[in-house]
Amino acid sequence: MTLTTHATLGAVLAKAAGNPLMAFVFGFISHFLVDMIPHGDTGLSDNFRVHKRRRKQAVAYVAVDAIIAIFFVLMLANTRDIISVRNFTWGIIGGVLPDLLVGLYDLTKSPLLKWFFKMHFFFHDYFVKRKGEVPLYYALMAQVVLIAYLQTKL
Repeated sequence: MTLTTHATLGAVLAKAAGNPLMAFVFGFISHFLVDMIPHGDTGLSDNFRVHKRRRKQAVAYVAVDAIIAIFFVLMLANTRDIISVRNFTWGIIGGVLPDLLVGLYDLTKSPLLKWFFKMHFFFHDYFVKRKGEVPLYYALMAQVVLIAYLQTKL
């Protein structure tokens, strides 16, 4: 899933959370559950990590996604009457943190993060390895629809 999708879902779940800790936990857990849905980025990931090719394409994809996520979250924060900014913030952090930790592992290859990297891709690839991937274009369109729906819940 895109960071924008994870951030939006984290924000929506944070609204239902009673406190910032629960908002973080809901966002964090939701990341893994939503990542299990095939979402078209396995080819980008494999090219980057396994085949060591088209790395600029993968980095550009992540960079554009991160910029869109930042603008979208700021737009939500400035156009909604957010009951608890702390919950909102910690829900978003929980939603995107797993991907940030995977990126940190990619940069450092730290043995401290290797277990997390493996666990993340266990969930990420759970159905993809069993049922196959969907085209990235369709997955992105589905995520746009999901984000549009979710933002109405804030």
